[in-house]
Amino acid sequence: MNSQDIHSLSEFLLHAGTDYRIFDLGRGVYPVDSQTFLDIENGKICPPHPRQQHAWFAVVFWKTNKHAHRYIWFVKLPLDEQGLLIQASRNHFLQIIVDALGNQITGDGKQEKLPDNPYTFTPGQQQMAQFSALTRHLLNDPKHQGVENVLHYLQTPSVIDWQQLPVQAIADAIMDISDATADIIISQLDQYSQPFIDTLLSSLECVSLPQKLTQFFCDKAIECSVNDSPGTLLGFLRAVSQPTFSPTVNHCINRVFDNIKQPDIDLLSVIAARHVAQLDLLTAQRFLEIAAKADAAGNYQHQLFIGLFTDLVQIPALRRTLLILARAHQHNPDMKDALAALFQQAG
Repeated sequence: MNSQDIHSLSEFLLHAGTDYRIFDLGRGVYPVDSQTFLDIENGKICPPHPRQQHAWFAVVFWKTNKHAHRYIWFVKLPLDEQGLLIQASRNHFLQIIVDALGNQITGDGKQEKLPDNPYTFTPGQQQMAQFSALTRHLLNDPKHQGVENVLHYLQTPSVIDWQQLPVQAIADAIMDISDATADIIISQLDQYSQPFIDTLLSSLECVSLPQKLTQFFCDKAIECSVNDSPGTLLGFLRAVSQPTFSPTVNHCINRVFDNIKQPDIDLLSVIAARHVAQLDLLTAQRFLEIAAKADAAGNYQHQLFIGLFTDLVQIPALRRTLLILARAHQHNPDMKDALAALFQQAG
């Protein structure tokens, strides 16, 4: 196979005789259908969840037979000022693949490995567990063998040693969480060890929660914001991450904004990373005002505000909202200095 004969990763994978699935790892873990990925590759649409001016993807592929081994590439590709994939970088990555592997990208476990290059990355442990759990679920692969122990611990935490529960088993156990399991978590949460709670909440970031569990975690987050428990607050906020607007979660975020005396970079980062869908015009305005205040309080010289704004404005669903707010609030006393620094840096 010659790189001049192919024009996209999608085409390469098809020519190599593989089935494949794409996952967006920019701000969570979300499956991407093949046509959407092709449109992103070809610069027809922007990636929906960019981060740090890159699109972050997991490419899972396998030979077209039932029992084939799965292979994975974790790929990050840079974006231009409009949030579109830079074609030259995608083509460079294709060239690296073809030069290293040709069309034999599945086989004895060695051919799928790529040489060091600027386009691959390794997810953190928690995101890797989330990704693996979602992949197993969607491709009907067996779950981790420790799932039963996790479910047992959820019901009777005094019987099972939480330290024996692998992160992957926890992620697998709650991937398709039922109403019954949600009821158990609600009734038993106070009995779980804090490290287990932290892992559980992180594992739920990319899971569709029953509404009663979403409400329960939102109530807990609001309670933590009143009691000034920032570490636990962030865990509950991560757990209720949703890809679409939720009145319940949006209300929760605004209540947290009301209650927090001194918002910091960690709270702002969690909202920017996991709750962009909740940033309607009013909530986005409050977010920017709070970011400007946190910037001033931390003496970040406007770099915190600029970094958050620059990152979020590349998200297609937020771009217009943020540009409107930036133009409309140049004289807002809470934001004017930060916006002036932003415009000066951009200009």
